[in-house]
Amino acid sequence: MSAFTPAMNLHGRYLLEERIGAGGMAEVWRATDLVLGRPVAIKLLHGALADDPELRAAARREAQAAARLTHPHITAVHDYAELAMPDGRVIPYLVQELLSGQTLAQRLHHGPLPWRQAATIAGQVAAALAAAHSQGIVHQDIKPANIFLTRAGIVKVLDFGIAVDAGEPSGGAAAHGGRARQSVLGSPNYVSPERLMRRMADPRSDLFSLGVVLYEMATGLAPFAADTPVEMLMRVLDARPVPVLELAPDRPRAIAALVHSLLARRAQERCQSAGAVLRQLRTIRSAARAQAARPRSRPVAA
Repeated sequence: MSAFTPAMNLHGRYLLEERIGAGGMAEVWRATDLVLGRPVAIKLLHGALADDPELRAAARREAQAAARLTHPHITAVHDYAELAMPDGRVIPYLVQELLSGQTLAQRLHHGPLPWRQAATIAGQVAAALAAAHSQGIVHQDIKPANIFLTRAGIVKVLDFGIAVDAGEPSGGAAAHGGRARQSVLGSPNYVSPERLMRRMADPRSDLFSLGVVLYEMATGLAPFAADTPVEMLMRVLDARPVPVLELAPDRPRAIAALVHSLLARRAQERCQSAGAVLRQLRTIRSAARAQAARPRSRPVAA
């Protein structure tokens, strides 16, 4: 049961209005910033988890990572605070921009996307990752549920909750123990092989996850789907999904080639940067526009 209710006032500034989302670690509320008079989203750690110092530290790290990033495709963070509850618990919360639209996960419930739309979304995610990686931050949890499609057509990358600095242990809080151990890896179907093997955080792991997302947008299917979590993880480690063009033969070959490059088992065999992915996507879209603009030749009359 939630420790928070509508009309609850946080620190005399943020008035909770409606819970708009919840996950295993936190819940998200629509609220009003009473000082600035603007709507915001507030992400609060579940009250039952507030006793875990590692999870509280993870919430602070998420705020610090997001605060280092100012980018149109990354959710803006306005504030971070810790709320003292009547029972003595201290619950951290993050104040973010309020978004209107749906997650990519919700959109994918309706099937695959047109390839140009998929390429546009992937390009905006790649731009966000390029910004994060330039600051030495590895997101570690790129998946459709963490990609938001706003009604204005802008893509936003969400949730830096398990982000770490490049070169640090990729397990995040798992490296320090605590109850966070079970959740630090992220969603199994989107985790790179090197993260499953607990190697140091590498920006190219985010590119593998982006490849999984692009595969799913192109085909409507998850590349490593399996009946059990263990079997899924083994498929990720093997990294040999059914080729995109077998499932969606109408997709451009260049898109399929990019997907399979991103899903290479070895990080050194993938595209080496988010910027390179973005440039490839732009080239593919430009080539398609140029081809569509060419006049079609008419058959010569006999």
